[in-house]
Amino acid sequence: MTYRTLSLALLTAAFATTAHASEPNPTHVVELFTSQGCSSCPPANKFVGKLAEDSNTLVLSYGVTYWDYLGWKDTFGDPEFTQRQRDYRDAFGASNIYTPQIVLSGSAHSPRYSKKDVVSMPLQGEGVSLTAKRVGSQLNITGNASGATTLALVSFMPGEQEVDVERGENGGRTLRLTNVVTDVETIEWDGRAVNVERPDHDGTSYALLVHDKETARILDATVVD
Repeated sequence: MTYRTLSLALLTAAFATTAHASEPNPTHVVELFTSQGCSSCPPANKFVGKLAEDSNTLVLSYGVTYWDYLGWKDTFGDPEFTQRQRDYRDAFGASNIYTPQIVLSGSAHSPRYSKKDVVSMPLQGEGVSLTAKRVGSQLNITGNASGATTLALVSFMPGEQEVDVERGENGGRTLRLTNVVTDVETIEWDGRAVNVERPDHDGTSYALLVHDKETARILDATVVD
């Protein structure tokens, strides 16, 4: 998968003694590609919001941009997120992109799933481990990786965000979205320790996802607040 990459100038192997460690790694990752201009998306938004109540499930909501022409520009939309969806399309050998699209652990996609479906697809990255901790304005990332992998650093607003949609297919509705993504960056990763500069305590949380480089399957994931 290919997206905007982290500047190598921001990567070092420096570590500090005082840090805030990540929570236990999630066992499931649910990525939702959604649009405020899509009338089919609110049920999916609600579904993943319920999934996020399980601390073992990491939910990430990406606003895509290709429905903006319908009369409402997605306030969280970014072409980067549309590109991430296209990259998944290519990895899956699918013919198109669509909303809502739910991607489970980077391995399967559908416009709708049941909770049973989600539970049946945990992360299964043999030989891969990932840990992260915040040290002031830096994220210290360590782990192990076997084979060719990429590390996606996903910035998101934790919890629920409300949007009053004024026009378009959802005009007059208040939409609720969970763990809204604000940025995605990637690096080639072989398990070596890296240190990434990030704003200190601005309310952003960070999800780190280790992808198999060829299949896009998520092998391991962790979250740092």
